[in-house]
Amino acid sequence: MLNAGMTQWRAVVTDLDGTVVGSDDVISPATLNAAAQLRHRGVPLLAATARTRNGVLRLGAFAGHLAVAVCHGGALGWSPETGRTLWQRTLPGDDLRDLAGFVRALPGAGMAVFGVASWDLTPEYLELRGRTPAEPWRPVGLDDIADQPAYGAAIRHAVLTSDELIARLAEAGFAERATLTYSAPRMVEIVPPGVDKAAGVSRALDWLGVAPAHTVAFGDMPNDLSMFALVGHSVAIGEAHPAVRAAATVRAPGVADDGFAHHLAALGLITL
Repeated sequence: MLNAGMTQWRAVVTDLDGTVVGSDDVISPATLNAAAQLRHRGVPLLAATARTRNGVLRLGAFAGHLAVAVCHGGALGWSPETGRTLWQRTLPGDDLRDLAGFVRALPGAGMAVFGVASWDLTPEYLELRGRTPAEPWRPVGLDDIADQPAYGAAIRHAVLTSDELIARLAEAGFAERATLTYSAPRMVEIVPPGVDKAAGVSRALDWLGVAPAHTVAFGDMPNDLSMFALVGHSVAIGEAHPAVRAAATVRAPGVADDGFAHHLAALGLITL
């Protein structure tokens, strides 16, 4: 076990895609070994991700090393070890229906809803995504996309950037009704008001009894910014978004170069 007196860092939280997970859900042996060492040494490892619960479970052994998975940008928290749901927040049906109306009036846009029971995608969203999800989903038209409680929604556009989409949503009044952020180009994630990665990670750390000031966070996209502002040490991975690089305590190499594992070793939390 790690001697707590040897380090001020008592927990590690990481974004997944683009930070520790490569294309096609590939996790390197070095990253998997780092996760296993953290668990063995008594340092809780948390994931903070836009992924669904199934999306985290797809990561196999890595998911098994997580103390808490903060999913849907903070709307859902659960324990992969026990399957226990720690909290969940959902968007009201009226908000989902209004978002569907916004998408209907915006040529070139598609919408997805991360429902409690299923992941629903419009045909336009699926086409813009460019590939079918690797987990359960169903095709749904805009008229039926708000038929269940949802952790959040996402909007993609063929041309508009994420920042431009957020500006359009803000003009339509959605910035007061939801949290708007993004983790990929030409896409916006919409989650319940007051929900973001920082809020989710804060709840998870409180459950674990670890102070945010003693936590290390890894990320690469704007939806990681709130988490970076929360913790004591933040690490921008690889070619992270400029805003993330500016906010980070330090930068580390990208996924292909095992920046996650190398920086944990530099902090003395694991050995390579």
